[in-house]
Amino acid sequence: MQSSHTYQFSRLTALAISIGLLSACSSNDASPPTPAAHASPTIVGRAILPAATFADGPSSGHYLGGNTNGQTLPFDKQPVQGFSATLRNDDGTFLAMTDNGYGTIENSADFYLRVYTIRPDFKRQTGGAGGIKVESFISLQDPNNLIPFTITNQFSTDRLLTGADFDIESMQRTRDGTLWFGDEFGPFLLHTDKNGVLLEAPIPLPDSENPGKFIRSPQNPYNEESSALRIMNAVRAHAQRFGATRAPVFSPYNVQLKYDVNGVKSSADAHYARGTNPQPGLMPATSEVFDVASLKSAGYPVITWTVNEKARMLELMKAGVTGIISDRSDLLLQAVQEFDANNDGVPGDFLLPDGRIDASKFDAQGHRGSRNLRPENTLPAYEVALDNLMTTLETDAGISKDGIAVIKHDPYIEAQKCRRADNAPYTFADEALIKNLTVAQIQATFICDKVFRGPEQLNDPALSPVSVQVAAAKGYISPYVMPKAQDMFDLVSAYITYYSTGAGAAHPDAGKRIANAKIVRFNIETKLNPRSDTDNHGNVYRERTVGVTPMADTLAGLIVANGMQARADIQSFDFRTLLGVQEKFPAIRTVYLFGDFPIYPNPASDDGTNMQDEGGRNTPWMSGLYWPYRSTATSMPFRAKQSGGFEGMALSSDGNKLYPMLEQPLTDHDGKTLLISEFDIASRSYTGKQFKYKVEEKASNIGDFQLYNANEGIVIERDNSQGDLKGFKKLFQIKLGKQGEYVTKTELVDLLSMKDPYRITSPLNGDIGLGDTLFHALQYNRERCGD
Repeated sequence: MQSSHTYQFSRLTALAISIGLLSACSSNDASPPTPAAHASPTIVGRAILPAATFADGPSSGHYLGGNTNGQTLPFDKQPVQGFSATLRNDDGTFLAMTDNGYGTIENSADFYLRVYTIRPDFKRQTGGAGGIKVESFISLQDPNNLIPFTITNQFSTDRLLTGADFDIESMQRTRDGTLWFGDEFGPFLLHTDKNGVLLEAPIPLPDSENPGKFIRSPQNPYNEESSALRIMNAVRAHAQRFGATRAPVFSPYNVQLKYDVNGVKSSADAHYARGTNPQPGLMPATSEVFDVASLKSAGYPVITWTVNEKARMLELMKAGVTGIISDRSDLLLQAVQEFDANNDGVPGDFLLPDGRIDASKFDAQGHRGSRNLRPENTLPAYEVALDNLMTTLETDAGISKDGIAVIKHDPYIEAQKCRRADNAPYTFADEALIKNLTVAQIQATFICDKVFRGPEQLNDPALSPVSVQVAAAKGYISPYVMPKAQDMFDLVSAYITYYSTGAGAAHPDAGKRIANAKIVRFNIETKLNPRSDTDNHGNVYRERTVGVTPMADTLAGLIVANGMQARADIQSFDFRTLLGVQEKFPAIRTVYLFGDFPIYPNPASDDGTNMQDEGGRNTPWMSGLYWPYRSTATSMPFRAKQSGGFEGMALSSDGNKLYPMLEQPLTDHDGKTLLISEFDIASRSYTGKQFKYKVEEKASNIGDFQLYNANEGIVIERDNSQGDLKGFKKLFQIKLGKQGEYVTKTELVDLLSMKDPYRITSPLNGDIGLGDTLFHALQYNRERCGD
């Protein structure tokens, strides 16, 4: 179940009454018992699984926050407790299914979906120890790559499934021994063999009211809104397998963010080609696809780009971004100085005592150095970013003909930015590719000092004394020649010397500048485009630069040679590069850039970076990781609520049909009506037959659903209370009727008023309401254990 409950530690209690009524209904018995309402339901047995029960597996709980009742995180193994469904076996054991683990998609990427075989020894009037033995488990997995969208263990061989992939809440076993699971994220049905191996792709729920569409929740992987988190989980797991200890950075285009916090709210129309800004040939889509709070909660720094207005910077800081990349390092410094993070009326919460920006609280990055103040990606651009105390120098790299990493955003030496040193004409038609020239040829032929981005962009060498010194020492014809990547590192060293013992020592900000430069970070982008169509020069995009491996290896090798693994990141829109860096250079942090710069029938369109499909195929930028381009709430609305997918799922008495039941009403339906859908197992399809279920006024949702004959069954209804004797937790006996009609229902058991005359539930530390009247139920007790 997706909920906001804090992960808590109590005893997981399996009640005989709960197992007897619900598990027996799903045990495939030939003649299951018919329950009858009891005036005073009585406890006949109880067994306890300690919450601190763990099974073998990778460590877990790395992304948990909040109250853990004093437990040390992360756990060394996998927690066992947190059951959502049980099935009775013939030998006295039960299959017990864990759900998605820690309560949210964001914190459950290291919780593995499993079904445990448990053996309870019920404490009864006649005896019994009351314990539960965990005998074995199976792991849900997709080694045959049947899941078409990205999962956390995307790049592994066994592809074990986690609570960030699916939120399984219900389980049934059919006569062939295979298992079926109901999931909330899709909602989907999952089908596995007896060992947990997926047998077919997840099966979605058709939308009977909108033919051709499917019911989707906000966490559905076929929408853009949840896909970034899934991709980040996959690349983080990939990095960790090769020894990385730092999470990759999520770096999105700022107009595609989603937030509604601290008095600021994102806009669906912010992107130039989304929302109310449709462009020809493109599916309408919302701009709000990258949820800041969700991605941060999952453990990813969120550093957005490119933001050049101070008001917008302040808004995004209120929205909670981890950092901002800007062409105006001066304005970004001002914004950080003015920001009041804790709303106490005193600005400067992201500053150190000496006035520098505290990089542990906020990452202020100078884009291409500071391209609106100096010509981009030049030594003077980096120098002014250092002057403005940026915590990171953001830049781009290409590889020359002689295999040297040079600083340049584009594959061409553009006429708009550069001129020939001999003043010969240089136009668009003359533009040369960097990969076709040596560094010596580039630096002897071109000077990239053109200004065209506004009055603040200046190219007077006198404004950049350290750059002038470095250029002279290297024999460059100008401080504005295209620098090598090595030159950027050398500039920072020279900058420290200049303000320590050189001409800048007397500058009033010398101390701050030295201290900042000593720890300044670098964020270097690999510039290559994997698309196979052509640019305005008629060149194929993917052929304009060196390949993925030399690009990544050359840049990473330079970082290693300078001992900068802890301070230099490699970023890219092309995820092939980043995956390669993770495999060969795990100490270097990777930064995943996301943005929609589509190609469409207009000369002003861009180059397809990096979300757009190519010829109807998945985007080539993301190394095969699935991206549902422009499938958003605009065209595919979320009709299932978050945490509103499949919760209970009954199996027909003849074993031929499943009846998954939504946990919550659809968004545009009566707020108390849930849908039960009929699924034919043999044809692997929904029959179109649905039933309606009305929950009680005090209930918020259902917890489980089982049938004990052809048309009668039991449903758990509950509210969201915990530890409240006045809460609502009841069993209802129901009867299915005609297609499209409401089921009939009769209260069967009030789970907060069950009698315990034999003192089977003798009070234990941490339990509530035990004694003559039992306050407990299998369904809501698992919530207390982290659901």
